[in-house]
Amino acid sequence: MTRESRLIVVLLVMGGAGVTGLTLVANQYRKALSGEIGRPIERPATRAARLVDGFLEVRRAGRSIAASQRDSRLGGGDALSRYRLERAAALAAHRMSEVDYAAVRRSWRVWHDGGRVDDPNLATAFQARKAEADAAGLGPDESVDDGISEAEAHPRS
Repeated sequence: MTRESRLIVVLLVMGGAGVTGLTLVANQYRKALSGEIGRPIERPATRAARLVDGFLEVRRAGRSIAASQRDSRLGGGDALSRYRLERAAALAAHRMSEVDYAAVRRSWRVWHDGGRVDDPNLATAFQARKAEADAAGLGPDESVDDGISEAEAHPRS
């Protein structure tokens, strides 16, 4: 092997090592920015329990606010504003997105009607909190809750 050939091989190896190192550093930055580093992996059953707890907390807030109203409804001004604020606080406290809440609500409706829930972990979490989950309905205010979800999913510009 000539001196020039060795030099080219050494430069290629060093270049490959540099590219590999930069790729690893870039992946670490990407993970750090997305929040993946330092957060323990959540087991599916634990995640389902957390989501159901958040769902039930939102529903408790809705029933409490509706009960404090003269007509026992969430549909008007101050009550609706209070419900939106308490709902947002409960979702944040349980690290839930609006998408998570809507998915749990759909699953709760299926479970409450006696159907088979697609996620067995959610079904188990509902069953573990059966008494509270059975009472989680908002009655006529279900449509108000649906409307808030729809507004959050498709905000106006």
